[in-house]
Amino acid sequence: MSFSNVVRPKEEISLYGHPVAYIAPSVYGLPQALVIHYQTYVNKMTISMAIDPNDILNPHCLCDDLEESLQLIRDAVTKKGLLDDVV
Repeated sequence: MSFSNVVRPKEEISLYGHPVAYIAPSVYGLPQALVIHYQTYVNKMTISMAIDPNDILNPHCLCDDLEESLQLIRDAVTKKGLLDDVV
């Protein structure tokens, strides 16, 4: 398990004059059955997952459950008024 606390850009950035529309986190060759990346960029969260289907039998269900959990968390935070810029 690894974590990074690099602060995301809050406004769109450009690279050599071209606007960055999407950032895709990725890693290759790790011996884990499950790798999850969260990347935020300008109020958008991208999640990418690498799953070994031999170890995790229903990866689509895992993705659906993760999406539902994040929506529940977002709704709870919004309802309590802890964030005002939730998209």
